[in-house]
Amino acid sequence: MNPSKTIVISGINVVDSGILSIMTDCLKQLERYASDKDIKIIALVHSKELFSIENVEYIEFPKSKKSWFSRLYYEYFYFKKLSKELNADIWFSMHDLSPNVTAHKKFVYYHNPSPFYKLSNREWFLGFKIGFFSKFYKYITQINIHKNNAVFVQQNWIKNQFKEWFSLQNCKVAYPETKVVIDKSKIDLDHKKVNFFYPSFPRMFKNFECICEAILLLPKDIQDKLEIHFTISGNENKYAKSIFDKYSRYNCFKFIGKLNRKEVAGYYEAMDALIFPSKLETWGLPLTETKEFNKPIFVADLPYAKETVGKYDKVSFFDPKKPISLSEKIALFQNNELVYDKTTAPNKPDFVGWNSVFDFIFTDNL
Repeated sequence: MNPSKTIVISGINVVDSGILSIMTDCLKQLERYASDKDIKIIALVHSKELFSIENVEYIEFPKSKKSWFSRLYYEYFYFKKLSKELNADIWFSMHDLSPNVTAHKKFVYYHNPSPFYKLSNREWFLGFKIGFFSKFYKYITQINIHKNNAVFVQQNWIKNQFKEWFSLQNCKVAYPETKVVIDKSKIDLDHKKVNFFYPSFPRMFKNFECICEAILLLPKDIQDKLEIHFTISGNENKYAKSIFDKYSRYNCFKFIGKLNRKEVAGYYEAMDALIFPSKLETWGLPLTETKEFNKPIFVADLPYAKETVGKYDKVSFFDPKKPISLSEKIALFQNNELVYDKTTAPNKPDFVGWNSVFDFIFTDNL
């Protein structure tokens, strides 16, 4: 017997970082959600090896990351034909773009912060392609965006920006729901020192240099008592290399390279505090995950951070453009003299967690 509804989850460019975690969580929750319902799940992916969720039919697109021309071809040409073949009731694009498809209902999940970021001259030099991409991405985002039944974003400030840019009225704020699996088997920290952790891919707005400069402003005797663990190796891109070349000679900075999700959770458990100086995020997953471990958080004093952190009694905000702001707080923390900032709960989102999103997209009244 054919299922009453077919949902296509499209994420052909999803291969790593936070969006892979988000899509994995989406598919896991959708599989559970559909277990007692007449729903067929089809996932369009770069490689099915990235996923291990049962009761999901995978269609692979190994050439999707070959070039942007490949991605655009799939999204705006090939998927039109494929959507008819799959007879999709719901098409849910997990990676920002609104493709040309035939489906009864269409949704897009937007997560990319690039269009909201203005690069400095130095950043243009380190990553001209990224600068061009940030300009280009805003324009391809608006293609077909009004053809969606709803556009899901992670924070209210993005919703407001989309209203301003695109006059978008059907934008919905959906907070992610995370469950962290702890694995401490590969973690080896020197607990005679204060250990800080910054898990992030080296994009320029991630602002690694703010941490480094803040630490170097501290007296040498305090520096010697600290270790800061970065999840980069220096080989990822030009920006990562510039950070590694400048700061790796200092013993307090540990360039540990990319970690899997369980290893990151192990660091959360073992660390003394998270430092998150990023100048732009659509969410900031490490902030949410760190709260689950009830660990202190040092984070940029920006709207995204305040919305993600929400009500929390172990957070200290600093100016991400002024390393001295972070340096002073680290010194106080090291001496057990830091007074945490007061926080307030943000405005309520439209949805929290995937099940509430699924209830919305499967409703017959939409």
